[in-house]
Amino acid sequence: MAEDEFRGQVALVTGAAGQGIGRATAARLCAGGAHTVVTDVHAERVERVTEALAAGAPPGVRVIGKVLDVSDFDAIDTVADAVATELGPIQILVHNAAYNVQGPIFTYRPEDWSRVMDTNLNGPWYLTKIAMSQMRDAGGGAVVSVSSVAPDNGGNGLESPYTVSKAGLNALARSCAHEGGPYGIRCNVVTMGFVRGTRFAEVLHPDMVAVEATANPLGELPHADDIAEAVAFLASDRARYITGATLNVDSGGYMRY
Repeated sequence: MAEDEFRGQVALVTGAAGQGIGRATAARLCAGGAHTVVTDVHAERVERVTEALAAGAPPGVRVIGKVLDVSDFDAIDTVADAVATELGPIQILVHNAAYNVQGPIFTYRPEDWSRVMDTNLNGPWYLTKIAMSQMRDAGGGAVVSVSSVAPDNGGNGLESPYTVSKAGLNALARSCAHEGGPYGIRCNVVTMGFVRGTRFAEVLHPDMVAVEATANPLGELPHADDIAEAVAFLASDRARYITGATLNVDSGGYMRY
């Protein structure tokens, strides 16, 4: 990894103040030289993660934290304007924030559906719109969405709102790849299944980790850092001719469906 790979660029990562993929991605982009914006709904965690990343950042690299609920369009406007003022235009945007409610379709409430859609699809659409406007004026950029294999397997029949929202996120990336291409803006997707080091795997479903790992062709599960590396690749000039693409980082698990 080159420390100057993203030198001078401004990267914003949503859902970046947890212990999983978002934080790993923010750390990877920061280590590559990007001025990094840590966003999350949890103010205390935002402050803590921002301080930790800033302490280990390469010389001259800034890390700032912003509390952001991606389902709040007004908040997106406020944060995007603040980032442009403090650091410059967003040139790398990573959609990582997500919300899920598991259960059969018969038990979902309308408010469950709305919250999942607002967090996983509506908010990313609006943030993409705002960030792509900044990228267009800055001469280009990259949008990477962290998605899921759920649209391939129907969410195993237990998470229809999440499944539909991720399918929409995938389609959004392809649509924006068409629109952003003439302005030097690339839009891609990283999909995953079970990932080690995430709350979903380690806290909510630890009993499924070994089962999922042995069912994959590679016999193991990726870690949060592996997803972060894939995101960094798609955001970098190494992927300068890749847009509208989906990169599966799930040990081949998507082929099971």
